[in-house]
Amino acid sequence: MFRSKQSPIDSFLSSLDYWQELNLLTVLIKSQHPELSLSEAKREAVLADDDELRLELDEALNSPI
Repeated sequence: MFRSKQSPIDSFLSSLDYWQELNLLTVLIKSQHPELSLSEAKREAVLADDDELRLELDEALNSPI
């Protein structure tokens, strides 16, 4: 009867496959840390915990810049 509504961010993330999630997190990490090489950012994305992508995406979407 009562359904909890999924947030737009969670809905978007649930539509991604593993490689899309990995690439998105890599780009988000690279944008936050331009001093990192792409391979270093990807390594950080691979090692990130499960909530990292959601936190990074939420921050990017709600940031004033």
